[in-house]
Amino acid sequence: MKFNAAILMAGALLSNAALAADCADDSGPRKALESYITAMQAHKFNDAYNFVTANMTDGKSREDWAAQQKLFYEGGEVNILSMDIRKAQASDDDAQCAAKANVPNILKSRDKFNNQGTTEFEVYVTVKDGESWKVDSQETLFDAAGVQKWFPGEKVPDFKDQY
Repeated sequence: MKFNAAILMAGALLSNAALAADCADDSGPRKALESYITAMQAHKFNDAYNFVTANMTDGKSREDWAAQQKLFYEGGEVNILSMDIRKAQASDDDAQCAAKANVPNILKSRDKFNNQGTTEFEVYVTVKDGESWKVDSQETLFDAAGVQKWFPGEKVPDFKDQY
């Protein structure tokens, strides 16, 4: 029984390692994400639009999307404090990172409902759009297993009674 469990555990680890192979050249995906988050941090939503796909904007025009982001950020008093962009990793369907890559990021932010701030473990999907890379989607991880897959060794902070 222990032998079977060990084989299953080793298989799971190898599977996760295969899913999380680093891109040989991740400069494009990382730069796209950094440019996007930096523009959002500065509340330059018109600029941020340059670094996202229609999927990220729900097909909205630049003006409509930027206005929506402005309303959300200003109304919620959203402040991005920092980002920690990690090495881009291959996706299941693009092992060479030729047209698609996953980019993990640890975002620290706060808003008027959470003025103590929060740490978010995020995985962005970036795609090649002509000669440039753009952010296509974003997922925030909430479970320890997901965090460990993309951020080995990191711990989800415990904010309970931390006031």
